[in-house]
Amino acid sequence: MVQSQQPTIWGLGITFSIIAILAVLLRFQARRIKGQKLESDDWTIFVALILGIAVTIDIIIMTQRGGLGTHAQYDNDGNPLDPGAIVIFGKTTYALELLTWPAVGMTKISVLLMYKRIFTSPRFKTIAWILIGLIIAWTITFTFALMFSCTPIASQWDFDLEFTCVNQKALFTSALATDVATDFLVLFLPIYKTWQLQMPFTRKILIMCIFLLGGLVSIVGIIRIHFLTQVYSVLDDSPESDTTWIYAPVFYWTIVETNVGVLSACLPTLRPIQECAIRNLSFSRLRSSAQYLLSPSSGKESGIRLSSMEEGLNPDSVEASRTSKQPRTFRLFQIFNSKEYQHRLRA
Repeated sequence: MVQSQQPTIWGLGITFSIIAILAVLLRFQARRIKGQKLESDDWTIFVALILGIAVTIDIIIMTQRGGLGTHAQYDNDGNPLDPGAIVIFGKTTYALELLTWPAVGMTKISVLLMYKRIFTSPRFKTIAWILIGLIIAWTITFTFALMFSCTPIASQWDFDLEFTCVNQKALFTSALATDVATDFLVLFLPIYKTWQLQMPFTRKILIMCIFLLGGLVSIVGIIRIHFLTQVYSVLDDSPESDTTWIYAPVFYWTIVETNVGVLSACLPTLRPIQECAIRNLSFSRLRSSAQYLLSPSSGKESGIRLSSMEEGLNPDSVEASRTSKQPRTFRLFQIFNSKEYQHRLRA
């Protein structure tokens, strides 16, 4: 049986892309429920989503046409049996380097813009703007550093060209390490401010836990560093290693990181969706219970018709529906025995 990591790549790509898309759609719906217009943090996370989808598509093309996740095959002279696949693998790898860092950077910027909107103190806004500037500089620096890490650029997929490269091991490792470091800076920025808020202790803990869900991205980044370290260890031992196979975990964890980043950035904004879902669920249960309790056990048509939720919850409509079906003599008996009628007789 031929070994292949391609099903894993396809599964992660489709699953996490759908999750990220749903998260952004729910975020926009939450804005609509609250009657709020889309802010800068919403638009930046939308851009991050587009870039994340582009990352996923690039890796899927690399998988389907470049042989990612399979063992490369060579002839007896050491030449690849499918040279076209090697070229596609090189081009899509280069495109991935240009897409990943802007996608990750836009996600961090969106989170910082959201913090700036929530915490309005001048000092906090200043710190947020400083971090936004730092993230922008980090994104531009590593995007251009990876873009020109080898010259000429075409040498990354045309191996007949003479080329010179920087120390790519040091470059990629430092890029991933600073990625995780900036994740932690963004992650812990609102914790101190949340602790100062005047609210119950349990609610503070809940809010901080929601913010700390962004730590999922940091965990994924650490996993990527682990797999990249393994790749460079293998390449140091054997430079002619099976690159389409050994790079697969690094690349599919890139899919996970970009999409989980979008999800984590959207989670703190989804409270209106949660409240709406709980409210609708409660009304549905109440309506079902009312219909069950008010339906006759004999199976005959009920005297009370719940034509809408409002009618079903209106005591006056229920009472009117009951009395409308009662015999006239019974209704007169109720009137004669009412307290108001007895009081008038005494007067």
